[in-house]
Amino acid sequence: MPALTGLQRLAVLCGTLVAVACATTAPKPAPPPAPVVTIPLPPPPAPPGSGDPKFDAFLADARQTALAQGITKETFDAATAGIAPIASIASMNANQPEFSKPIWSYLDSAVSARRIADAKLMLARYGDVLARIEASSGVPKDILVAIWGMETDFGSDTGGFNMFAALATLAYDGPRGDYARPEFFAALRLYQEQHYPLSEMVASWAGAFGQTQFTPTTFFKYATDGDGDGKIDLWLSAPDALASSAKLLASQNWKKGEPWGYEVKLPKNFPYEDADTDTQKTIAEWRALGVKAADGALLPASDDSAGLYLPAGAHGPAFLVLPNFNVILKYNNAASYALAVGLLADRMAGGAPVKHAWPRDERALSRTERIQFQTDLGKLGFDAGMPDGVLGHKSRAALRQYQKSKGLPADGFATATLLAMLDKDAAAR
Repeated sequence: MPALTGLQRLAVLCGTLVAVACATTAPKPAPPPAPVVTIPLPPPPAPPGSGDPKFDAFLADARQTALAQGITKETFDAATAGIAPIASIASMNANQPEFSKPIWSYLDSAVSARRIADAKLMLARYGDVLARIEASSGVPKDILVAIWGMETDFGSDTGGFNMFAALATLAYDGPRGDYARPEFFAALRLYQEQHYPLSEMVASWAGAFGQTQFTPTTFFKYATDGDGDGKIDLWLSAPDALASSAKLLASQNWKKGEPWGYEVKLPKNFPYEDADTDTQKTIAEWRALGVKAADGALLPASDDSAGLYLPAGAHGPAFLVLPNFNVILKYNNAASYALAVGLLADRMAGGAPVKHAWPRDERALSRTERIQFQTDLGKLGFDAGMPDGVLGHKSRAALRQYQKSKGLPADGFATATLLAMLDKDAAAR
């Protein structure tokens, strides 16, 4: 091997030094391991519920009952998904206008000039449909349109409540459970069998629905196809709603060709304890007692049975009511409602307004005062029923007994003056 030159020896030496340096350099330390991040799992979903244990318990029990009645679990779960008690319903139930408003205020709205005009328009618009329904049922078209106007203002207000939530609210707690429970299950059946969209199944706070406000149970008894399209839709079809109402009234023995009643004039010293719709006399007997037509004419010497209705007591108008008045009560069991239907039907047919003035100076009693009224009567030994603020038939009968015991006209009409007298007597007792 030839001898290396000085330059070559220098290159070899540098390469050796580099190799040694590379071999002896300490390795870089490994990066620290990445910290382990623990992501917490989301909590398990809470079981569905309304936040009201009693309401949820009602729904759980109702589900079992519904399944036993043939309602599918899919139907029940879809109908009740997300429903909860509706807080406003208790107040609405306690302050129904038929019972809480003075009768004259109630009629001012129910038989207003605007509503009479709208009723006449509906009579014309649905003339052929109404003529056909009247011919087949015997129920006058004026009465049907009056009910339509009273219930939903001719279909413009069919209610804004979820039907199932409203009925469940009434069913699970409160004074109307016996009414609402069968209606709740009938509503489930309605959804399952008729296949209405849930979004369409809106109702009043009491669970009544459609343009003439049927309950689910009355649907299965009386609903009928009024427009001939092969299906029944009380929300969207006015002919279906009107024909169904006619079927209901006809089934309750509507007397074809007879009026619901008319205004009359009472003589002085009239025995007001006889002025009650449950006290039935023939028209000839009322005539013998001095009762006359509102214009002073004699009543017919008829053997037809009638009662006397004084919605504002001895100082307001008086009405002789015939059996068809009681048929209207089957639709809504409030005498003020039946009177409004009758008066609206008369006005749209060209009848005159009520002749006798209403005692508008009498103020309306609050619900608290109405409850006190019933409580005082009970303390004094006159059975006015459960103090609920609804001065119905039983409360009026108790008040008549009290009025007779004090030598007052026994008209059964509750006033602030009578309440003050009752309070004083009850305190003394």
